Amino acid sequence: MRCQHAWCRVRFFQIDLAAGMVIEKFQPTVVRFEMFELDLRALELRKNGHKIHLPLQPTRLLALLVTHPGELVTRDEIEKKLWPDHIVDFEHAINDAIKRIRRALLDDPDKPKYIETLHGRGYRFIATVEAGHAEPPPVPSPDPVVPPTPPAPAPPPPFVLPIPNRLSRLLFVAIQFGYLALYSAVLHYPDGVDQALIALGLTPIHVTLRLVILLAMCSIAVRIYLLSSVGWNHPEAGAKFRRLFPILVVIDGLWAASPLLVEGVDVGVALAGIAGLAYVPFAQRTLVRSLYPDTYK
Repeated sequence: MRCQHAWCRVRFFQIDLAAGMVIEKFQPTVVRFEMFELDLRALELRKNGHKIHLPLQPTRLLALLVTHPGELVTRDEIEKKLWPDHIVDFEHAINDAIKRIRRALLDDPDKPKYIETLHGRGYRFIATVEAGHAEPPPVPSPDPVVPPTPPAPAPPPPFVLPIPNRLSRLLFVAIQFGYLALYSAVLHYPDGVDQALIALGLTPIHVTLRLVILLAMCSIAVRIYLLSSVGWNHPEAGAKFRRLFPILVVIDGLWAASPLLVEGVDVGVALAGIAGLAYVPFAQRTLVRSLYPDTYK
């Protein structure tokens, strides 16, 4: 509630200044005047929300004055309230407390805004006051409930053929030897290859035959490399095969047509052989994935 004039009295408080406490009747705990605020429960003076250092006895005296606005508070009343059971030079103590209060409030004793001195009698608080409640500390808002993130699904286990690694390696090596036999046959019987190329219309023969021989020589080098790396279980064999696989598909795709070079073979048998040879590079990849599963994670 706000006082309507400077001489009204705030009757919400009983002051037990000797104990340094404010006994509340109707629960207001704060008295405000201009930019100042006095917390009667904590006995703290604040200016614009910032605490001002003021010793305990001057704060008690200020509490006595602001809770009797416009009224004369005599020096005898101050002595009884602040020093009831102490033998002190209370005259000096009161003067010192008033000086400290005025210094904290920046109050000029010659032109007072807050505390008026009635010489030889006492003091009067002349500013308009407002009684209220201390602002409760802000209640932190509860943290939003975040549903737990479901764990990421486990990656599928690497593919492994349901056969021993030793057998997988043996099959891979056998495929390489099969290709080496094919390349060797082409190099050993160039005349037969020559006639097959002419029959297929792959001319001029001096160009196509040389290309077939060159392809056979390059393919032999690739097969020897695969035999040595996978056959001896080199730790990088899986990664090397993975990078080499696109080239291997092209080379093996060309050699898949080799049944057409065999004279006297039925066309249906030749086509079945082509289909089987076209699948062989993918069978090799399956065997390598089973032997080196970490390479294909």
